[in-house]
Amino acid sequence: MTATANTAGTPIISQLDIAPTIAHILGLTLPCSDGKPIGPVLAWGCKNVALIIIDSLGYDLFLWLLPALNNMNALCHDGLLIRARSVSNHTTPAIASILSGLLPEHHGIFDKAGAKESKIFSLPEVATSSGHSSAVIMEQNGADVYRGLVEMVHGISDKIPPQDFDREACRMTCKALKKQPRLLVSYFIGIDKSVHMGDGPAGIREAALIIDRSIGKIVRTADEDTLFIICGDHPIHAGPLRRREEPYCVAMIMARGMARRGPEGGSDGRPEK
Repeated sequence: MTATANTAGTPIISQLDIAPTIAHILGLTLPCSDGKPIGPVLAWGCKNVALIIIDSLGYDLFLWLLPALNNMNALCHDGLLIRARSVSNHTTPAIASILSGLLPEHHGIFDKAGAKESKIFSLPEVATSSGHSSAVIMEQNGADVYRGLVEMVHGISDKIPPQDFDREACRMTCKALKKQPRLLVSYFIGIDKSVHMGDGPAGIREAALIIDRSIGKIVRTADEDTLFIICGDHPIHAGPLRRREEPYCVAMIMARGMARRGPEGGSDGRPEK
């Protein structure tokens, strides 16, 4: 496992660095940015990017879950695990920062209504306007922001059980990846919903296992030309596993697709348990 940010003290990488990294790989120009590209992955030679946002995947929580997460554990060993600084403790401004590279006070998006009204161009819009095929898979309200602006958009109702939401996100992400978009953005909610429903550590672990199995299927749908960035939006807000002091950090995994690999285990070499 390789970490590119220090494991103590102030993190040197933040969520703001995701958008500039993706823009560099895709040859895009962001209107403006508060972040900078993450150097090591630029040398991997990837052509496409799949960004998977996992609600409430804080760094501390991820380390606690990691021994049970076979697929993400394998990705950490093959790629990079980064302790990344979170820019907000709320989903909407955090995702807006991830997709724009701007601090919340610069993009001004703090709720779903603000996202629909914003004049800020996010990565899927910049990619599409530059002629790159893009896909967005997320909850219905978030997906609606991109309808008519991005080639492939799939909204999922947040009224269905979280485990069904995440399984549908997995199915639609795999389907979209088979069309080989230059940029894909997908979103998973199970961990966050489990926290808010008061399920406790066992419920959080079960939600994480469903997401981990989904990640296993997804990374095997794209080859090594695709860079996967798997990132939390913020640490969990409540319960015994929440972090109580600064710095607030999320887990960020960067690894390449595995469709052409064949190491031991699983249908293509990786366990999906």
